[in-house]
Amino acid sequence: MKQLLLVILLVFTAGIAAQTLSPFQNIRHSSVDADGFIHLRYDLVGSSVVDQQLFYSSNGVWQEATINALDSGGFEALLPYSFGDKIYYRFQTSVEAMGQPASYLHAAWLDDDTFPPPISAMALIGEDPIGDPWQTDSPNFDLTASYVACSQNKLHRAISNVSGLFPVMQSFTTYNLYGSMIMNPETVLDSMAYAMIYTFNIPGVISPGLYKIGVDLELTPSFERIGDVQSIVSGGKLYLSCNFADLTSDPAFGPWPNSTNTLLTTDLTAQISIDLQTQTPEFAIGDYSTPGLIDFTSLYYEVLQNTLPELELVSYDELSGRVELRYTDLDEDFPLEATMGINDEYSKLNLVNMTPIYNEDGSISFVEHTFADASFMVSDNGIDYVSLWLPVSNADINAPAVPALACRLPNPLHRSAASSQIQISGLSKEPVQMGLYNIRGQKIRDFNLLRPTNSVEQISWSSDSYQNLPQGIYFLKISQGNRTHSHKFTILH
Repeated sequence: MKQLLLVILLVFTAGIAAQTLSPFQNIRHSSVDADGFIHLRYDLVGSSVVDQQLFYSSNGVWQEATINALDSGGFEALLPYSFGDKIYYRFQTSVEAMGQPASYLHAAWLDDDTFPPPISAMALIGEDPIGDPWQTDSPNFDLTASYVACSQNKLHRAISNVSGLFPVMQSFTTYNLYGSMIMNPETVLDSMAYAMIYTFNIPGVISPGLYKIGVDLELTPSFERIGDVQSIVSGGKLYLSCNFADLTSDPAFGPWPNSTNTLLTTDLTAQISIDLQTQTPEFAIGDYSTPGLIDFTSLYYEVLQNTLPELELVSYDELSGRVELRYTDLDEDFPLEATMGINDEYSKLNLVNMTPIYNEDGSISFVEHTFADASFMVSDNGIDYVSLWLPVSNADINAPAVPALACRLPNPLHRSAASSQIQISGLSKEPVQMGLYNIRGQKIRDFNLLRPTNSVEQISWSSDSYQNLPQGIYFLKISQGNRTHSHKFTILH
């Protein structure tokens, strides 16, 4: 049994190295771009990170995404998304503590409590080498892989071994035990560990179930059964499931969620031998799997349609040119594009990328230095743009908010079409001006003033305005009073 304690303490040591801070920080997403992808970005911290993986699922089957490093720092992956769907995503990396490999990963979240969950819907914690059991050569004890998934109510585990079989009885006095260890990093030293155990029903010794495993000062173990488990062997894997409530209702488990929203796990096999004279069990550890520090944060994206962000002028110092802006988005989309436009002496618009500052309250700030007549544009999808223009008086900063202008038009526009329909919303009764600009910010032409009668107007845009233009990316700028909106689109043949 002392070897069992060694395994638990080893897992605990590996977990402590990783639990203080998730390697994946400032996880953020855009809205859906013109190609049907959300941009998922994050920063990576920690020198012990060996590798990194990102998985996503919208149909119950996890797929690995391609991760690219950004020139500005951090990493990005493009995930396909359709409005109205729910897409889960999760991260995983390998860490080491005292030479012991371990995994840090987000659990695979499930929408229901179906047991057993498909293995394709679970997260692989790690694979284990073949031929490394401690005290036996039995393929039943030789673990090869472990998996984890969860729902709001249940914790699911799965393990595989060399034989693909999980027999529980060897003889009248010798039995097999398969356990999935569960440890709260914040209370592991007090309660030691919990485990979902699959074994033969040995009266007076142990039976299948959820256990709290304690140890006294003399390192004498104790097993206290605190709940039931679901178990099944299917497809060469052993599936185990328990209710979160059975774990969290035990006072020694500690508060849940804990401060890191993580649990430590490992799986083990053991042989139980019963002395017929004393009825005393002896445990011999067979194998244990890759330790995992599991983060139970549910990461997903689910929106019915894009909501345009809002850009607010917080302060503007005309003497120093310091401008502070605040960006907020109802869908929590980050600004995929954020630019400041400054007109030079030749009336050419020069665009400068703005650097976002991520605040603890979830908002995003920009602090820039510029001059009067500068403009600021942000977009959460690279298609629809929200604009703000200087100069703005101090009175304007505190003025009541008015609806943001918004625009919808086909993208791409085809020069062969006779006309295209433009929908403009958020209108007041003031005149509206529209202008067409190229990707360099140069104005191509203005359009006639529109005096709206409704807050939403449909405009038929004749292709005469753009059918002779080269293929490429353009902006349609809409202005009403001191409000502007820029819409990015592509013109094709």
